[in-house]
Parts: sequence; structure tokens; C-alpha cells
Amino acid sequence: MEDKYLWFLNDLNPKQKEICISDKNLILTACPGSGKTRTLTFRLAYLSTIYSASNKLNIAITYTNRASEEIKSRLWNFDIDLKNVWAGTIHQFCLEFIIRPYSMYSKRISRGYRIIDEFVQNRYTNEICKQLQIRLGFNENPFAYPAVVKEYNKRLEENKEIDFNMILQLSYELLSQNGFIRKNISNLLRSVHVDEYQDTNELQYLILGSIFRENKAIRCFFIGDINQAIYGGIGGIAKNKEELDSLFGTRFEVDHLDGCYRSTQRIIDFYSKFQIDSSVVSSQSKFKNLRGVITYDTLTNKDNISNRVAAIIQEQLDLGIAENEICVVAPQWRLLYPASKSLRERLPQVNFDAPDVTPIKYDPMNVFYLISQIKFSEPGRNSDLRKRVANEIISLLLNDYKIVLPNYVDCYYVLKSINGAKICDENGIETFTNTVDSLLSVCKIDMERETYLKKAYIDFLEKINDRIERYNLSIDMESFNKCFREKKGVVINSYHGVKGEEYTTVIVFGLLTGYIPNWNLVYGNYENRVAETSKLLYVVCSRAKQNLYLISEQGRTTQNGTPLMPTEELVGWCEDFALD
Repeated sequence: MEDKYLWFLNDLNPKQKEICISDKNLILTACPGSGKTRTLTFRLAYLSTIYSASNKLNIAITYTNRASEEIKSRLWNFDIDLKNVWAGTIHQFCLEFIIRPYSMYSKRISRGYRIIDEFVQNRYTNEICKQLQIRLGFNENPFAYPAVVKEYNKRLEENKEIDFNMILQLSYELLSQNGFIRKNISNLLRSVHVDEYQDTNELQYLILGSIFRENKAIRCFFIGDINQAIYGGIGGIAKNKEELDSLFGTRFEVDHLDGCYRSTQRIIDFYSKFQIDSSVVSSQSKFKNLRGVITYDTLTNKDNISNRVAAIIQEQLDLGIAENEICVVAPQWRLLYPASKSLRERLPQVNFDAPDVTPIKYDPMNVFYLISQIKFSEPGRNSDLRKRVANEIISLLLNDYKIVLPNYVDCYYVLKSINGAKICDENGIETFTNTVDSLLSVCKIDMERETYLKKAYIDFLEKINDRIERYNLSIDMESFNKCFREKKGVVINSYHGVKGEEYTTVIVFGLLTGYIPNWNLVYGNYENRVAETSKLLYVVCSRAKQNLYLISEQGRTTQNGTPLMPTEELVGWCEDFALD
């Protein structure tokens, strides 16, 4: 391949370029701001270009939908043919490559299935606990009771339903019991890139390993940072070279991306204290020697937190910092929702990319969510995304619900029927039901005969009504359109949600024992507590490029009134660091 077709590699530093063109199985570790996502994206573009005549896929498996959309968005900017590139979460990979094409080989899902969400799962467990006369304590996990697990699984099987976690288990069973499935999938792939591999769980490793062993011509990249392994509580494991060698039956090499192109050296020196896997990180940023701001506030009261944060935001804006370069972070959404509302009231002239409580909750594996996404998002914008969503609707109806559609139904037909459905400005629910009726009519689907599709529809409407009642939401079209409106401005997000992001100024509140570390760790093993707390602090603080405002507010208490105290691990380091 001539260099003129690989012009984009000139935008990389020598190490990033070396990684991009490597033909090795690699474990790549990368500190924050070292260009991990950039390198991964450029590598996908490189492989797509040099193997442009091949249909073998180069895939990226990400931890979140947001990360996969970011990779796809960057790839579109290369203006190259991306037919042999795929990006998505491990659950999306399992659905697209394993469950949908091979569900007929699983007794559990061979006659159709639907994936239930958290709302339906909670309803089932509440009903089962009531039936079994089990009274759950605050935040108690109902699945800790074997009788609940047994009854729950029985109900799902009777209803032809699976939950989110079953996607992985059923996928692994299909692969384990059917060698031809492993072989078929392995022959589709040229390379597999696992982003944030430190958050991968055991079952995910087993799924990928079983495929890789069938075709060792596949090149496998594990990319991440052990210091950012903040999902250990739900099974995330950062396997080492020896473990991956054994599981995949090959030899991995270990490499590193060094240097931080994001933050000042002062910010790096501050968050490096929280490293689990210690290393020296040097700033390569153009403003590496800038002092910036690092402050720690333990005096502000919780009732004044919005005023304090609003003052910082306004100060940063007055200094010329762009709205989208400012981020407000807290450990729990129940702290963020009221803060978001209050900040909007205090700063009405400022735009916020903030969490909204809307009638429709994010659920991209639900066919009715996808229908609503097309109807309530702005027509004429992002036509490629709308076509992808329409094709996904068709795929769900065909593969999950086993519905036979007329031959003329394609993505354009779906889009036309949804866009043409009657709108009721005063009632988004009525607009949605009109849209479903329109789509079912053109697709010749009789809802009364499709029992499981009807149940999914009823559940979806019930969830909408529950959210409207619980949060006292409006039912007009504006409220529904808000669900899918592109947001911009000052970002408000959780500790986990902000992972992978970067901002000039980061404002963090809720730095209290009980939130960080969570109560589950406070009275457990001390070393484990310190490790998990350090990783969270490392992730949050390393989002900042220049300015970091940390707040352990006063006045928050436990349910029994005991005051929450500042996070000890942070207090100790702030006492030793030269703060502003």
C-alpha cells in the first residue's frame, strides 16, 4: 500500500505509529492522555485501508456505547471505506455475531426471545419477593436469595425472555457446545481490539478466547490502564500476559504508550499519588508547565453546593474557558440531578450537557426505544444514524421476535412509516402509539397474534408512565423530544460516566466516605478499600487538563443522621500537596 493512502499516520508520534502498524498480539498499557483512543482509531483506519479488498472485520469492543460511538465518529472523519470495521460493546458483539445468527441452536431462545431491561427485572423480583414473603432491606440484593433466583429464571423462561447478563452466558454456551459457530465467527475476523481491557470480566475473556483459538491468524489487542480498573466490584479483571497467553493459546507482547498529552505536569503530579501500578508520567502537553488551579474545599455546606459550583463555572467562563471544556462530577446520580436543575436556574445563560429525567430511558436493545428514537429525534439530521437504527428495528423484529416481514420492508420503508405517523403536540404518548400503529400496519404485523411483542410494548408504555408519574414530567412533545436532543455545554456526569473524557476544568463534589469509597468498602478489607478508592480518585482527577476543584461538602448524613466525613485517602494527600 502506497504511503499516500496512509497519510493519516503522519499525525501520530513514532510510538503510536509503531503500535498502529504492528502485526503482533499485544497488551498495550496507556496512561491518561497518552492517546489510547487515538491510537486505536488510527489502527482501525490503517487495517481498513491496507486490507480494503477484504471482507474480514477489524473490530473494537468497548466498555460503553458512548465509547464505541466516539470511535465510529472519529473514523468517519478519515473519509475512507469502513465496510470492514465494526465497533460496539461486548453485549452488542454477542447479539450480532452469536445470538441472532445462531439462536436456533439454543434450546433456551430457539423459538424467539426478548431482552428485558432493569425496569422489568425490578418488577419481577419485587413480585417474586412478595410471593415468597421475603422482605428486603435497604439496597438489599434480591438475587442473594436462591429461591428468588430460581423463580426469576423460571419466569423468564416461561415468558421467552432473557436479561442483560444472560446475553453473555448464552453466547458462551453456544460457542462451547458448537465448534462450527466458533469457526464461522473466527473466519469473519481479522483483528480484535478490546478497549479498557481492565474492565473485562471472566466470561468475556472466555468468549473471545474460544473464538481466537479457532483462528490464530486473528490479531488481538488488549488496550487499557490498570490504574483505571474501577469496575472490579462487578467482575472486571485486568489479566496479565501469562493469563492471556494461556487463555488464548498464543504469545502476547506487552508495550506501553508513554507521555501525557492532556494535562499539566502539576495535575499529573497530583493524581499520580493514586496510582496502583506506579510509573513516572511526564507531560507532553503544550501547556505542561502551566500552574493552573488545584483546590480542595471542605467548608462548603451541601445546601450551598450549587452556589459554589456555579461561581466556579462563571469564573472559568469569564476567563475564556469554553462551556464544553468544563465538567462537574459527582459519585451518584441522585446528587447530580438536583445539582443539574439548580445550576440551570442559577446560570440560565449557560448551556449544559446534563442529565435530564425524561419519559423515555436509554435502552438501545429495545425495539420500541429505537422506534421512539427515530420519531422524537430531529428529522433531517444524522441520516446515517437514522438508517442504522431503522435497520436495527428490522433485525430485532426478525431475529428476536421471529416475525416474518414483507419483502418490501427495508430501512427506508421503516423511516417513511415512522416519520409519517401523526403527531400530537400536546401528548407524546399518543404520538408514540400512533407511530407504533403506523409501523405495524405497513409491516403487516398483528400485535394480538405476536404475544411477546405485545408484552414488550405494554412494558415499554408502563415504564414511560411510571417515569412520568414518579418525576412529575410533562407529556407534551417537547418533553419527549428532549430525550433524544443533542446536548452541548458544561458537562455534568458521574465518576464512572466521565471515564475516557478530558476537560480544561474539572469540578468534583461528593468526595465523602460512603460515596467514595462506597459503604460496601468502608468496613471491609482495608487494602482493598484503599485500592478501589485510589483508582476512582485517579480516574476523576486525571480528566483535568489544567484546573481541578475538589469539594468534600459538609452537612450530608447517613440515613440514621451520622455525618459523612471527607474521603480519608484524599485528605491525606491534600495535606502534603501544595494546593492553591
